[in-house]
Amino acid sequence: MIQRKYLIPVGIVALLVAVWTLGWFWFAREIQTGLQDFTDRNADNPVSMSWESVRVDGYPTRLNTHIAQPHGTWSGPDGDVAWAGADAILGFFTDGGRTVSFRAPGTHDFNLRSNGAERRMVASSEKLGGRINFDGKGQVLGLRGLATRLDIAVDGQLATTLDRAAFDWSQAGNRVGDPANSDGIHPVSDGQTLIFSLSGVSLVAANLDANLAETLGRKLDQLAGQLSVRGTLDPTDLSPGGLARWRDAGGTLELADFTLVWGPLRIAGDGTLAVDDALQPVGAFTAQIAGLDRLIDLLEKSGQMRRQQAAIARIALAVLTRAPANGGPPQARVPVSIQNRQLSIGPIPVLRLPVIAWN
Repeated sequence: MIQRKYLIPVGIVALLVAVWTLGWFWFAREIQTGLQDFTDRNADNPVSMSWESVRVDGYPTRLNTHIAQPHGTWSGPDGDVAWAGADAILGFFTDGGRTVSFRAPGTHDFNLRSNGAERRMVASSEKLGGRINFDGKGQVLGLRGLATRLDIAVDGQLATTLDRAAFDWSQAGNRVGDPANSDGIHPVSDGQTLIFSLSGVSLVAANLDANLAETLGRKLDQLAGQLSVRGTLDPTDLSPGGLARWRDAGGTLELADFTLVWGPLRIAGDGTLAVDDALQPVGAFTAQIAGLDRLIDLLEKSGQMRRQQAAIARIALAVLTRAPANGGPPQARVPVSIQNRQLSIGPIPVLRLPVIAWN
């Protein structure tokens, strides 16, 4: 028989367990109801989502929301995108309730219809997960994700495979008229930053030049960096008008901590990109490049660099190349520029870029 002195503590514990249990099931019910309300409210909106079923488990410490067969649509003036995704698991109420975690490995099918044409992209991954961060008003401030063994097919043809792909997108919290941001270069814009890291990127389906594939290989070992958009730019409206407004307001795209490892070629650097009056990219970078001699040989062999240009480039490279203090292959620290669709390394024009038609 339980002694009288233990009745009060046992009763308090039992009461707390009961309250916790009731609270958990109440939250679970609120999640299911809230998701259904969201679907009903946005059924006629440009962006809508639905699913086959919703189930919540994880008692007593987690609220894992299982969403079966999710699908959605995004409709715009020029067309629409339909998405059918793999079953997903959402985790709510982490980090003070402002972060939602997600896991959705498997196959995601995207169909784009625009101006009478239809394109299809299918992405399949072994693992896919991440987190979505919100502010106090429910606005998305950040999105990060990680996928492994990612295969991407376009119109039924394998486009590329990646061993690993990670990204971290964030939206600056400053708003229009925020005094804390009044002295900035773009005082009335929300800056966006994307940190990305790709490894093991297959280029088998890229139809590479035979000399290029033989020299550098058919797989990018690493592609990483940080992109920061300065100025107000709507990523869903990369039209000539939208880009012109962004350019005229002083918009730039800053690239930091860029790293490219492709066979013997290694590039690391920082720089800034913008668009000119013809909406073609212009930019200036400072880069440390290893394996540039192999690239010069390749460009000369393929006819993209004349013999005289290649000879001048080799002389300049011999002057600029230094062995790193911490070891590794010799590197050349050189300026890289893009102007009038011409990519130049130092004073040497290297590659003529194709015209970008924004649509």
